[in-house]
Amino acid sequence: MNIKDIAKLSGVSVATVSRVINNQPNVRPEKRELVLSVMADHGYTPNIFARGLNSKSTKSIGILCSELDDINHAKILSLLEKQLREHGFSSFLCCSGEYRPYQREHFEFLMAKQVDAIIEIGSSYGDANDLEVYREVSEQVPLIILNGFVDVPTVYSIRCDERSAICNLVEELYKRNCRHIYYLEDNTTFCAVEKRNGFLEGVNKCNLKATSKCITIPIYSNEILDAQQKIERLIRNGRRIDAILSADDLLAVGALQALNAAGLGIPVVGFNNSDFAFACTPRLTTVDNQREFLCTNAINTLMSLLDGKDAAHHIIVSPKLIEGETFKLQA
Repeated sequence: MNIKDIAKLSGVSVATVSRVINNQPNVRPEKRELVLSVMADHGYTPNIFARGLNSKSTKSIGILCSELDDINHAKILSLLEKQLREHGFSSFLCCSGEYRPYQREHFEFLMAKQVDAIIEIGSSYGDANDLEVYREVSEQVPLIILNGFVDVPTVYSIRCDERSAICNLVEELYKRNCRHIYYLEDNTTFCAVEKRNGFLEGVNKCNLKATSKCITIPIYSNEILDAQQKIERLIRNGRRIDAILSADDLLAVGALQALNAAGLGIPVVGFNNSDFAFACTPRLTTVDNQREFLCTNAINTLMSLLDGKDAAHHIIVSPKLIEGETFKLQA
């Protein structure tokens, strides 16, 4: 139920329902009783975030992320801060400093600043204890996860369908007669696991389990160098490589360096449409996970919640392939 449903069932305007919810005058007693009765009959609970906003708002939003030196996080932070400022909001940034489930103290730091809402960049899958923290926080302020997901009904999430993107790429490469496909990964966040599952799904669909593999690069290593060395080792060992997919442009650049040195021109695809994709030769093909669109949706969701309006709890946007030179090359 939402405020429009209550108004329709009560036979009054949305404005009248809003005045009843906020206990404002200028509502005839019989209409007030009717609206309250309909709300009770249908178990409608007003948006507690919006009701007290005018009197308690600090016009500030908490932003929680793991790593500041991640080029993808930095871009998202810049987009969020810009759009929040345009809506008259400032922001508090809390960086956990590591890729793992955000702990209670990180949320408590932001809550102590009396923020009106929290936006979290990325997420893990979360165990029972983590989910309980998310539940507690989301019952006090709106909590929006950008490019992640946790299974808590009161938490809002906006993410890209990265699983399908990787799966579709495997199927496309299969059509191009690629049978030995390697996938480079470096993380265990929700999005990282989704990408990996997309690769495995594509491999299963194309019956490539015996010839296509995942390669893990340590997250706190020199990722470009490590990815380069992993591919160099495969080449030295005489392993056939038909194509390389990557969870991040950074890893794809390392793989491309190894292939260039060996004189191999095979399809290489990165992820995130970062500046790395345009700073290498040949120009890297990459998947655009629509960061700007994700941020806009997150801010729109947030403003709707703070205005007492409805908002979708789970938004999934479609990725876009930015085809550079490395996808047109053939083995």
